[in-house]
Amino acid sequence: MSKSIKVSPKHGLNPSIAVCECCGEEIGIAILGKLKGDAEAPRYIAQGLCDNCKKVIDAGGVLLLEVTDDSKEGNVNRTGRVLGMSADYKTRNNINSPIAYMPKAIFSQLLLFAAYQKTETK
Repeated sequence: MSKSIKVSPKHGLNPSIAVCECCGEEIGIAILGKLKGDAEAPRYIAQGLCDNCKKVIDAGGVLLLEVTDDSKEGNVNRTGRVLGMSADYKTRNNINSPIAYMPKAIFSQLLLFAAYQKTETK
């Protein structure tokens, strides 16, 4: 891999805004330089995890990403809502991955249950 960036004659440094792959938070700038066909860089690119999402995973938890109910394996349509759940939740629900997809209908029920639990404990 070269240690220099080829500057695009048309787009210069050709930057993109790097966003967290899970929650979409802006985490930096990616300088892409000259791309194939001297194409313009996309405005946003998914590039790793933000500090908050890393904390959940590092603590042994799971990030639940809401997807539309018609999503299929290999072709998910994310809604943008994300929940960070504890390691205990991950273990109780037998979730093996640090990042999991959840259909919108179930995700909404989980949020309602959490809100109900919160009001019951007051």
